[in-house]
Amino acid sequence: MKLLVALLLTVSALAAQAETLTIYTDRPTARLQPLADQFKAEKGVDVVIVEKAYADVLAQLQTEGAATPADLIFTKDLVFLSDLTNKGLLQPLTNASVKSSVAPAMKDQNDHWVAVTYRARTLVYDSSRVKASELSNYEDLADAKWAGRVCMRTSKGTYNVALIASLVHHKGEAQAKNIMSGILDNLAVDVFPNDTAMMTAMANGICDVGIANTYYLAGMVQQNPNFPIKPLFANQDTTGVHVNGSGIGIVKYSQKAALAQEFISLMLQEPAQLHLSSSHLEYPAALGVTPNTLIKDWGTFKADATNWSVIGEQVPAAQRIIKELDYK
Repeated sequence: MKLLVALLLTVSALAAQAETLTIYTDRPTARLQPLADQFKAEKGVDVVIVEKAYADVLAQLQTEGAATPADLIFTKDLVFLSDLTNKGLLQPLTNASVKSSVAPAMKDQNDHWVAVTYRARTLVYDSSRVKASELSNYEDLADAKWAGRVCMRTSKGTYNVALIASLVHHKGEAQAKNIMSGILDNLAVDVFPNDTAMMTAMANGICDVGIANTYYLAGMVQQNPNFPIKPLFANQDTTGVHVNGSGIGIVKYSQKAALAQEFISLMLQEPAQLHLSSSHLEYPAALGVTPNTLIKDWGTFKADATNWSVIGEQVPAAQRIIKELDYK
């Protein structure tokens, strides 16, 4: 009898364990919580969200090793997705529906992760002082015409690292370095801590042109519809504008891959896509889903079709350029 009771308790404990899915993320918990609640309602599975900065997520995962409770990692940038893949911390996705839900460029070549939302990192300009016809490509900002008229954010973080990695892929390391050198030579003032501060300076006449993530600009326009800074999607006649975004993968050690992929599938369904994209003014990554926020008014654009994993391979070269140019 005691043996039977012990067996039943063990089975019950295992069942309870199987009914929990844990996500490590550097994204705000508030964005994920509605989906966690929906998953609980539909599947009877509790979703535990652990929110930390990416460096802390990585450190915790590496410290825990095979004992980690994490099943999924949801992070904000292709640089981080590439890092997780290179460190062998993700296992391949096997769900055909999940793998086919996004454009080929927005999933790992070996199916270790898929994008969830994305943004364009593109040219922005003060429409009171610059005509859209004066700009076309990223390298335009290196032209002497823009001397003393360019603003940029710091290289700290990952956004400009990924952009430079994209330039390396398309132009080669030497030419990418020359382009960035020219852009930095054209700065009106020292680099800014973030895109918001940079575009505020632009609106105040400190500079005329720069490069920013679309969601930062969208947030500023949402607060002030008369904000004078406009987007111009770069490289429309060549490679397409550089895009980057959030992605999710299954932790190498997770024993709940099938359940984890069900949660990813939920994230890629239209209602969840619209929730996640609108909460951060990004573009939905799932094919066939269009944004329902003010960014839809900016129209469609040609995105760089280079696979994000391929861009990620050039991150070390991008970091070398940043160091060699003393780009703060």
